[in-house]
Amino acid sequence: MSLYTDLVTAGVPLDHHESDLYALVCPAATRILNATGRYRVTRFRSTVDGMMWYDVPFAYAPFWLRDKKGGTA
Repeated sequence: MSLYTDLVTAGVPLDHHESDLYALVCPAATRILNATGRYRVTRFRSTVDGMMWYDVPFAYAPFWLRDKKGGTA
C-alpha cells in the first residue's frame, strides 16, 4: 500500500496541493510516517484551521494516477 492509502485507511484527515500530501498531525499519522521512515516530512500550522499538518512532498497518490492516465494535474 502507499502512504496515502495507509493514511486514508487509518482515517487521518488529508489535504493536498498538487502532488504534495498534507496529513493532520495526530497519533495515527505520526505512527504511519514513523513506520515508513522514507519520506522527508515537514510540519506547518495551517492559516485556515490553525491545526498542525504534515507536508509530505510528492506523496499525494491520486495526482500521479491522474498523470499516468494522460490527464492534467
